[in-house]
Amino acid sequence: MGGNAITELLHAHHAGDASALDRVFDALYRDLRGIAAQRLARLRPGGTLTPTALVHEAWMRLAGAHALELRDRGHFFAIAARAMRHVLLDAARARGTDKRGGGALPVTLTANLAADAPALDMLDIEHALVELEALDPQLGELVELRFFSGLSVEDVAQLRGVSERTVFRQWQQARAFLQVQLGEA
Repeated sequence: MGGNAITELLHAHHAGDASALDRVFDALYRDLRGIAAQRLARLRPGGTLTPTALVHEAWMRLAGAHALELRDRGHFFAIAARAMRHVLLDAARARGTDKRGGGALPVTLTANLAADAPALDMLDIEHALVELEALDPQLGELVELRFFSGLSVEDVAQLRGVSERTVFRQWQQARAFLQVQLGEA
């Protein structure tokens, strides 16, 4: 289903069509599951979340949100990225309650942040991302869009209405900050 059809369904949902959001989910489920599988592939084996579980948990959070006003396909993926981030973070916190560092979900950032990066703890990533968001909220959102939602530089540029070069430059800044914060400088 194309971006315009998704946008129309989101507008229908905003206008009161209760089933429109379910149709958006059905139309984008494969994309969401693919993103979830990519994110979970970076976790150390032994985690309990599956791509299906991650997508459904994120969806429950989205569908249960009051005053959810999604503008278009890109905005939907941005909000879904944030929901997936929080599901992964909650899972890391739950596993880490056994003892300090015990079972926390490490994430490898090799594909998007650094070549051959060591496995990193989701809580460390969250801490670095919160610091980045405090310094520059746009860069924090960019990391969510690229890392948690899997959007390309081109997709983010279109979503934000800026050039790809601008997004690429911001992506380099965000990566550099996170690499330093995560001890990969």
